[in-house]
Amino acid sequence: MKSILGRKIRLARENQEFTREMVCEDESNITIRQLARIESGESLPTLTKLTFLTNKLNLSLDYLVDESYIKLPKEYLLLKNKIMKQTIYKDPTRAEKVNLLFDQMYDEFYDNISEDEQLTIDILRATTDIVVFNNLQFESGLLKEYFPQMLLQKELRELDFLLIYLYFFYIFGKDKAYKNANTTKQTINKLVKNSTYSNDSNAYLAIKIHIIALNFLLELKDYEMYKQLLNISKTISEENQEFQKKPILQMMEAKYLLFHLSETEKAKEMYRVAAKTAMLLGDNIAHDQILLEMEKDLKLFEVM
Repeated sequence: MKSILGRKIRLARENQEFTREMVCEDESNITIRQLARIESGESLPTLTKLTFLTNKLNLSLDYLVDESYIKLPKEYLLLKNKIMKQTIYKDPTRAEKVNLLFDQMYDEFYDNISEDEQLTIDILRATTDIVVFNNLQFESGLLKEYFPQMLLQKELRELDFLLIYLYFFYIFGKDKAYKNANTTKQTINKLVKNSTYSNDSNAYLAIKIHIIALNFLLELKDYEMYKQLLNISKTISEENQEFQKKPILQMMEAKYLLFHLSETEKAKEMYRVAAKTAMLLGDNIAHDQILLEMEKDLKLFEVM
């Protein structure tokens, strides 16, 4: 499939005397390197990239692929969703469960999905490696190749959200100047502009990314943007009935009350509400983590 599709695209391009640079234009839809890999049969394009190429090369989609290519297997989508919604908390049992899911993904589906889907799995794998093993080797290469293209996108897709999530983990342990860099500010602004309040298929993922962005904004004391992003996350959670991260959003509300408004008692109450919500959702680890975070934040507030 990959070699046949790639050869058709390459021949169509060459017959029209287009260079790869001419086809890719500003590389916001597809990069020159990605096109080269597709043409050589190394990777499969997504439907979005394929549609762009058919329009650019005046080809029909039916000529390039059959219907089975366009539809991702249901089993693959279910497995990807499981991986995406796992919260590890560096817990060995949860980490082992996620590793088994990745093994199944690579064994059963990886070689037969598009490059963007492969990249999605690789980013999820890289993010998991950071959380569990603090391993930063894999992520830097992914960000170097794909993050600049993401910044050119007007609307964020699932893959773009995941790249932002990986980027935030990449800079998490770095100093404040790095987190205050233009790239980081541009990324957070893009998150705010691309957040919708209803029917958001990426609701869970968006909230997950907002939480780590909120931590950066708290460190930078940008409380105006912090409150704006927090409100967006809460609205997305309510509109989409996406409550798995509700305890963490409540904890982030408590941090705002404590560090910006200096309302200690209200903050304490909100921390306790967050811990109780986690318990009601059956997440005992989150319950304990929130109470520990409360104690740590109160001590920090006392010395400020």
